[in-house]
Amino acid sequence: MRWSCRVWRTDLDCLASKTMSVATPTETGGSVGGADGGYPRRLLITVIGGLIVFSSSMTIVSASLPTMADDLDSTESFLSWAVTGLFLVMAVGTPVLGRLGDIHGHRRLFLIGSIVLSVGTILCGLAPTAATFVGARMIVGLGIAATMPNAMALIMEAYPPARRSEAMGWFQMAMTGAPVLGLIVGGPLIEAFGWRVVFAVLAPISFVGAAAAWKVIKPSGPGRRVAIDWWGAASLGISTLAFLLFLERASAAGFVDPLALSLAAVSVVGLVVFITVERRATVPMLRLDYFRRPNFTGPLIAQPLSQFAYMGAFLIAPLLLDELFGYSVGVIAIVLLARPLMYSVSSPVGGRLASTLGERSMIITGSVLMVLSMLAWVFAAHWINLPLILIGLVLSGLAMGLASPSYATTIAAAVDDGDMGIANAMGTTMMNIGMLTGIQTMFVVLGDGRQPDDFALVFAFGGLVTAFGLIGGLMVTSSKTAAVRHRAPSGV
Repeated sequence: MRWSCRVWRTDLDCLASKTMSVATPTETGGSVGGADGGYPRRLLITVIGGLIVFSSSMTIVSASLPTMADDLDSTESFLSWAVTGLFLVMAVGTPVLGRLGDIHGHRRLFLIGSIVLSVGTILCGLAPTAATFVGARMIVGLGIAATMPNAMALIMEAYPPARRSEAMGWFQMAMTGAPVLGLIVGGPLIEAFGWRVVFAVLAPISFVGAAAAWKVIKPSGPGRRVAIDWWGAASLGISTLAFLLFLERASAAGFVDPLALSLAAVSVVGLVVFITVERRATVPMLRLDYFRRPNFTGPLIAQPLSQFAYMGAFLIAPLLLDELFGYSVGVIAIVLLARPLMYSVSSPVGGRLASTLGERSMIITGSVLMVLSMLAWVFAAHWINLPLILIGLVLSGLAMGLASPSYATTIAAAVDDGDMGIANAMGTTMMNIGMLTGIQTMFVVLGDGRQPDDFALVFAFGGLVTAFGLIGGLMVTSSKTAAVRHRAPSGV
């Protein structure tokens, strides 16, 4: 193996050129790229291009809900399901579609998801009513549920284990930078031409991305020819959906509301059924023995707990800036840009450091920085101090940027090659659960309070929850050691 980079080449070119000259495994046990050393770079760029439409539209939709509500003769409360519903579909669908990618080929599922995403984007722009717009966003969520886990699996297969963290760093940079760019570009477009123009621009870009993926991503055969564990998929989906609906209901009606308690009970029963089914299944949807591997379970603990504070605090922050500082919406948007910008810029750095210092160090660092960001916001709220607000935003963005590449690569190294789709899907699902739990729970903790110490209490709570994520980080061992240790045939 020989690595070389000329000083005038870009980091991304350098990243691709460091790919091992030996063949890397695919779903079929063959190789991706073969002697084509530039293929991993083209794949990474193509995958990012296929997903950037979704990520750039997230902030635009959230920021445009009042405008959409007026135009579609609806309410912001109902249209918020364009965001909530999308995440519900993603949380439920991602494990199933990630598993289907393991069985039928990650390229095939990525292409199908790209087409669904493109169609959903068109339907969003053409939606005549609020209900059809929410439905179109759920179709987008289905497309992302197919593309996201399989995109990550394609990247893992194209890059050797030693370079995966760097590749995922660039992937995370694009996924977090696109919403910032979308807000900057989309805001003026909406003011000038209305909200539909955004989807008119994004739809053709999405189709181009799907066409590029069809051309660039090399064909690969299916994985193990086994029947999917539909009972396991159904029980996991019901448990996840019931839990997320429980959070939605509890935040509105209280955690002792009868319907909320019923949904919580359904979630628990669904989880018990899922575990029972997986123990008895000949070919389970998700092998339960993976949870005994620290490098699989550790990130599944650390990432959602960091996302709990990250997303919860991010949606509480605008209220704080409005209530305590009296800032306008435009000023608030500018202040909050510091966080996703830091997330985006630091992601490649996190990937590079993970390759040298190890994923364990970066995951622990991310959890510590997230706790410190919550602490900065505690004092910022108590003292009504803007510099501390900015420090908190920067620290939280830095926390996720440095740690995010390591979450995915550590999980992927802990499972067999044929289970990368479902493994990435579980990571994505747990991340979404952490995000939605943080949003709902931290708003419940805030309640109707709008005094400085009310906000300080919320951020202290977020920091306490994130601190438990250190347990997951401390569980992680060297991913390279784990990769060697766990690659033996499973017999499943």
